[in-house]
Amino acid sequence: MKICRSDRLFHYLLGSEENLPLIVERGILPLSAFPESEAWRRLEESLPGFYQAIYEAIGKPVLKRPYTNSGVFLTPIDFRLMTGSPLSRHTRITIPLEAVDPDYSTLTYVLNDERVVLPLSVENLEQAALLWPEQRVREWFGKNPNMIFFYVPQVAVYREGGISICPEWIEK
Repeated sequence: MKICRSDRLFHYLLGSEENLPLIVERGILPLSAFPESEAWRRLEESLPGFYQAIYEAIGKPVLKRPYTNSGVFLTPIDFRLMTGSPLSRHTRITIPLEAVDPDYSTLTYVLNDERVVLPLSVENLEQAALLWPEQRVREWFGKNPNMIFFYVPQVAVYREGGISICPEWIEK
């Protein structure tokens, strides 16, 4: 069964749902849009330039623009199709592919010890779905506990202003 979608992307809420009203109002924004936040300050103090380094590796090769923000990270993996998976019960925002600007987005994953970085497209998502069946996702998701999506397919969106969402995209 294919668990990677080519028509939708997902943003799983890993913490509480208290920010959902703000997300509906402002959209999904990169962490760098909140420089006053404790999370951003803590990250910048412990790992200065972390998000810029990620952009250099997974954004710039395709987008060919200078770094502007930390990005919004989504995944094409539908964890609700994976019984007992860590995120199968988490609240998520299901985003139609057409709501994400491909000119500011990349698809990335690690395969055979090599980082793959591609433009975001239906075709590239379909190829990722073939390369990432359920068993491979189960094997590699969370392999790095500090960066649980490091190996598996994810989409990085570097558009200023993040991603506008509709309340009906929220699935609890």
